[in-house]
Amino acid sequence: MIKEITMPAGGQTTDTSTVGAWLVKKGDKVKRGDELLTVETDKATLSVESFAKGTVLAILVEEGDSAAAGEVLALIGDESDRQEAEARAGGGSASGHGAAAMPVSQTEEEEDEYQPIDPSGPVRYASAPKQEQAPSVHTDTGEVKAMPNAKLLAREHGISLSDAAAFTGKHILKRSDVQIYIENAPRRAVAEGAAVTEVPLTSMRRTIARRMLESSQNIPVFRATVEVNMERCIAFRAKVNDNKAGFKISYNDILFKCMEAAVRKYPYVNASYTDNAILLHKDVNIGLAVSVDDGLIVPVVRAVNEKNITEICEANKANISRAREGKLTADDMSGGTITLSNLGMYPVTQFDAIINPPEVCILAVGAVQEKPVLEDGQWSAVPVMNLTGSFDHRVVDGAYGAQFLAELKSLIEDPAMALL
Repeated sequence: MIKEITMPAGGQTTDTSTVGAWLVKKGDKVKRGDELLTVETDKATLSVESFAKGTVLAILVEEGDSAAAGEVLALIGDESDRQEAEARAGGGSASGHGAAAMPVSQTEEEEDEYQPIDPSGPVRYASAPKQEQAPSVHTDTGEVKAMPNAKLLAREHGISLSDAAAFTGKHILKRSDVQIYIENAPRRAVAEGAAVTEVPLTSMRRTIARRMLESSQNIPVFRATVEVNMERCIAFRAKVNDNKAGFKISYNDILFKCMEAAVRKYPYVNASYTDNAILLHKDVNIGLAVSVDDGLIVPVVRAVNEKNITEICEANKANISRAREGKLTADDMSGGTITLSNLGMYPVTQFDAIINPPEVCILAVGAVQEKPVLEDGQWSAVPVMNLTGSFDHRVVDGAYGAQFLAELKSLIEDPAMALL
């Protein structure tokens, strides 16, 4: 019986995704759980696994082609199903894809080496697509051997494995060796007298560029900034974290709860704009911008309005961990209704963030810095933080956005009030 491999849902903002790379070819034997291909959504590149055991009888969508969620990408079955599969494929199913992605025997130590942390390639590969599929990418091997994920990284960046081996002095390349070669590319270019260094765009960088351009072109934005006294917030965090259980919350966790509390009074910042209506969301689903290799992703904590500070903390830690390990799914990054971008760990005191459509608000948090304040005739150093809101003016007017920021400021300055 033929089993259909279909395109998964791409997320909240799109019904279509693009086939990135086939990891198997027609005729390959696969087992349940084997990775068949990667797909590029509007947020990340994800892997599609086989839910069935059998033979790849037909590949119906080529690399680089887009397909709607639910569209059949490949057919898997027994040899007895081959005639039916070829009939369904119209005799034109692809057969020139790269070698099969069969399981590789790995020790626990090797597992760590094989697991990439770049979400643009969050899968383990036993082989890379053949050279003829990407003529612009030089991944000649010669006498050089390389781990599968090293080949993949080289392919994504247009890197010659021979050049990487010569640069690192390695004859068996790991992913980290290729990364070292990539990171030293600017220095190599300078040393060789090159005027320009060309860094190929990854699928994640292309997606970020497209999404940010879409936001800036289509959303009329206004921005406003408030200065927040962080004394009580710092004391609140210290008190919560001073527990014998060793449980630690971050400022992001506190900000999430304060944002949710402010949204209760100002629901239009937790909305989406459509041509026919403004959609007010019941749940407050907050996305947190997380920096990863070569890009930025935004995992979402759902229903913050139903979570306490401990549950928010656990959800954020899990999301950040999966993001850094490249294990987020499309669902983990979908459904956000408002976003927080925090650069407080850097010496950045204020910045403007770009709205993540279809949301209408994103909050940008800068570093806490001490500022002299005159109180009762005495100067004292007070820790302050700048909080900037970017709002979609089609939904949020200036006064409404200012009132929301004022409410949020008062909650951060007394975070215990957000728990009521």
